Order: sequence, then structure tokens, then C-alpha cells
Amino acid sequence: MTSLGVSVSMLAPEDRRLLTDSFRPPDGYELSWAVGTTFTLDLPMLLAAPLSFALFDLEGGDREQGPDPLAMFESLRRYAARMAIFCQAGQIRVPPPDQPLYAYLEGCVFQARAPARHALFHPKVWLLRFESIGAPAWYRLICMTRNLTPDRSWDAAVMLEGEVLQGRVRAFSQNHPLGDFVGALPSLAAPPLPPAVRAEVSRMAKEVRRVRWHLPEGFTRARFWPLGIPQHNRYPFETRIERLLIISPFLSAKALSELAEGGKGDDVLVSRLEALQELGPKDLRGFGRIFAFNDAAYLDLADEQAASPADLAGLHAKIYVGDAGWKAHVWVGSANATDIAFGGNVEFLVELEGKKSKFGIDALFREAKGTVGFANLLVPYQPRKAIPPDDTEERLRLRLDKTRRVLAEAGLVAWVEALDGEKFAVRLTRGRVRRLRLPPKVTVWCWPIRVSETFAQPLLEDREPIATFELTLEELTSFFAFRMDTVEKGHQRIERFTLNLTLEGAPPDRHQRILRSILKDRDRLVRFLLFLLADGDAEHILEVGAQRVGQDGQESPDSPAGWLPLFEALVRALDRNPATLDRVAAVIDDLKQSPEGRSLIPEGFDTIWEPIWEARRQLG
Repeated sequence: MTSLGVSVSMLAPEDRRLLTDSFRPPDGYELSWAVGTTFTLDLPMLLAAPLSFALFDLEGGDREQGPDPLAMFESLRRYAARMAIFCQAGQIRVPPPDQPLYAYLEGCVFQARAPARHALFHPKVWLLRFESIGAPAWYRLICMTRNLTPDRSWDAAVMLEGEVLQGRVRAFSQNHPLGDFVGALPSLAAPPLPPAVRAEVSRMAKEVRRVRWHLPEGFTRARFWPLGIPQHNRYPFETRIERLLIISPFLSAKALSELAEGGKGDDVLVSRLEALQELGPKDLRGFGRIFAFNDAAYLDLADEQAASPADLAGLHAKIYVGDAGWKAHVWVGSANATDIAFGGNVEFLVELEGKKSKFGIDALFREAKGTVGFANLLVPYQPRKAIPPDDTEERLRLRLDKTRRVLAEAGLVAWVEALDGEKFAVRLTRGRVRRLRLPPKVTVWCWPIRVSETFAQPLLEDREPIATFELTLEELTSFFAFRMDTVEKGHQRIERFTLNLTLEGAPPDRHQRILRSILKDRDRLVRFLLFLLADGDAEHILEVGAQRVGQDGQESPDSPAGWLPLFEALVRALDRNPATLDRVAAVIDDLKQSPEGRSLIPEGFDTIWEPIWEARRQLG
């Protein structure tokens, strides 16, 4: 068995792993289910995740235009129903409006809130379950310091993999915190998860307790630290620590004092310059060495011929390294060195234990000849008088944070009513609250994400409905964008975010009609069927991605020569993987339900399809 590696990446400039690379299934396996958590969520980024599950090449199409739209569409149809993505309520970014595929994400994005008041849902964890015929289920845990966004910041990640021990009845005790974390996710989401999704998440929460993890090379032990969920508020750093390194983009004086307490004054702190400047010498006295992260420093040292991370900017990694005798403990995850991170937020850390000589503080700072190390990204920082935050800007920020929270907790509902023709009226109404009590001096506008902000309507907090829109079928969505605007003493602050609302009354065949709108002609239909039949065959997928039937002098999909690639793919599927033909049958049956769909099916298609489909049914 190959491609079942485990790894830990901690800010090594030459070790860059794309998030989507970590999603690719092991050889011979297929994704069964994925649970992901993030603080902020970027919907276009989420669209790309199923491409990795399906083994489609993210750069198979035009590099400027992005992934092949049909490949993205097929991967979404196949895998969107196998994902549950939890994010902080009110922290979905407003995406570009020109993407009909957002509709396929509506049922897999769930907004979560921390149990503690004013705390945040902040973990960045993916738990993937893979299946293969005749083999035990395979799990992959990816614990990151980054959100599911395209931000190009410096981050870190730990990836563990392991199999479910089929003959084992009792759980591994060290896996209980991870199982408890996954099991708690449905209780943090509002509105409640659909029963089928809740059942899958519950199954993974139970099964992951019997996973035997394969640790990254050199590490001897792994522990899991969920924070902020019931019965899991223990401090992760209660073990023996002689010397501590903290890498965190956000800091608070109290948290730093507790972390450095009992040290010998030789602890090390790495953060952003802006965060360090907000603290004074008294706040930083427990640290013998302090560094500000300087991503531009790498550019002065990198070989012009080497792969340069010139597009990376800013520190976002959260890493804690504790030296203890000959051992080192490494914690990687979502928790910043702040009071709220360890005092209310829902967070997640993975702790790894290994030799200090290889994973300790000095090892991380060690500079190898001819390479650029982590130390090259740092500049010493001398504590000085703290720069106080701007009081007015802080008031504006807190005001908009409260507004975001009120809207996220209101349980807004979008009601759809069909009008004449292909138009629909959408009424945005209050859900669980009688009246929206927004903070004073704040103006709020909203709009469906499938239209531009120019169609935004002011939110009428004391009326019902609070906003009304007239949309086409393609513009219907449960994702609604909000813009908050507040002004004080000449200072203005504007923030935008998206909520996934309850959508009532939408046409039940909305996804099928989106399918017909995307498959605009027979050429696209033929290419889409080829993608359906590729089923993870990387070489075949790339061939399809490069193919343009009926263009550039090639044969029309209605001609005998134009049918050859599809005919060969159908026969290959019947021989190697008959189940893929079921996907083709589902698409063809759906298209035959309407005149517009039937017009897309090339003449003579049934002549080759019906014998193959009959053979498939005979196989059972």
C-alpha cells in the first residue's frame, strides 16, 4: 500500500504543502465522509476540496481560468453530500456572485457557536474517512493552524493517518478526546444538522476511537487536546516543561504570564510585530529571547532559481515547543497565546512527543549550511512602551462584532414563492426572535450571494419581512451576504460576511435544473459523461480535461467518430467498474425529464447506451 504517509510541517520555508494535497485519497481508496472545522470559511476554496477527493487535477485546465468547470461540477455532485463543514457563525466570506455551484454547498456548511458566551468556534481540523473494498477503513487527521481560506500566510500542520482495528472492541484511551470533539460538533451547530449528517458524524466520532495512528517519523507519542467543549477544558501545558517556545500571531499579557510562569527566563517568543508592540516590557519579562516574524527576510536569502514563497505573507501559525530533559513536546493547532483561546474558545491542538535533539527549541532554530531555516524569517525584538489601541476604532470593531452576533443568532429564514414565468419572490424573515435588536449607529444591508452587492436591500429590523428580493431560479440560494456600516468621530468601519440561512419553498428540482443550465450543449454533456466515467483514473482524467469534442476541427459529438471516446469509456467502465455507469444513468434519466434536457442528448445515444446499460443491470 502506498501514499499512506504521515507528516508534520512546522514553518520550514522549503517544505510547502498545499491544503488540497492533503485531501487526496490514498491509492485504492475513496472518500467515505469528511468532517472539517474552520473559523472563517471561503466558499470558492471549499468548492476545490472535492476536486482533491476525486483525484481531479486542480491545474488540469487553463491556469488563469482555474480548474475545469465540468470537473468541479462532477466532483461536487459526487462528494458534497459526504462533507460536513463547521465554521464560526457569521464568518463565511462574501464570495464572487458568478458561481452557480454554490447551491451544492448549501447542505454541507453548518454554522457553529462556542458554548461559552462571547467565545469563538476556532478549531482548524479535518477528519477524513476513506474506504477500500476488502480493507479496513482508513482515517486521516489534519490539524492545522490555518482556516479554509486562500490566505497566503505562514502556517503549520500535523497530519496523522491510521486504520480502524476491525477486531478491536475497546477504544484506545488516547483517542477519546478526539472522538469527544467530533461527537460534540452537532450540538454546537444551529440550525440542527439533518438526521443523516448527524448519523455520519456520530459514526466517525465512535469509530475514530479505534484507530491505530501512524506517527510522523521520529515522534513516539501523540495526544489530542480539544478545548472549550464539555468536559474538555484542561490546560494542555501541565506536563513538565523546562523551557518553552511560543509561536503565535496574537498575544495577551495574561496568557503569556501563565505560559512563562515558573520558567528560568530563557523562554522564547515569536509573533507579529503589531502584536508585540501592543505589549510593554512588563508583559514580556518572562522571555529571554523575543522575535518578530519577518516574511520579507526570506526573499533576501532565497535562491532566485528555487521555488520562492514570495506570495506568502504574515504569520498565522500557532506552535508551542516545550523542552523537558531529553524529550520535546510539540503542540500544533488553532489556539493563540491569548486568554480567550484557553478560557472559552473551542480550539484543537495535537501534541507530539519526540527527542529534543530533533524536535526541541534549539533544533527548530538550528541553521543548516546551504539551506534557509526558520530562524532566517525572524528579527530580534526589543520590548518597548506599548502602543495602545485606538479607542474609537476598538469601539467600532466591538459594535460590528455585536451586530454580526445578533444576526447570526437570529435564525433568519428565507421564504421562496414562485411568480409568473421563471421569477421567484424571496422574503427574508425573523426566525427565533420577535425583533432584531441591532446596536445603534449601525446600518445593515443584505443580498443573496448569487447577485452583486448593487442589489443589496437595507435590513428593516422592525418590519416583517425584513428584506424582499425578486430572483431567477439560478439566483436562488440559502447563502445571504450582509454589509455592516458604522461611523463615529470621522472613523468609518465596514465589514461583510455571509450566513447560510434556512431556505423554505425552493423548487425541489433546483439542482437538476442547475445541471441542465451548466450542460449548455452536447459537447459539454459528452465531456461531462467522460468525467463521470473517469472515476479517479488520473491519466484518463487529464485526457478528458484536455479534450474538446466538436471544437478546433475535431469531430462533432453527433458523428460516429465523435462518439468513439465516449463509447470506449462506457465499455471500459462496464469491464472495470460497472458502478460508474449508475452515475451516467442518473444524469440521462434526469435530462429526459424535460424537453430542454432531452435536446442535449445526442442523436443515436440510446443505440450505444441501452445495450451497455442492460449489461450493467444484468450484473446487479
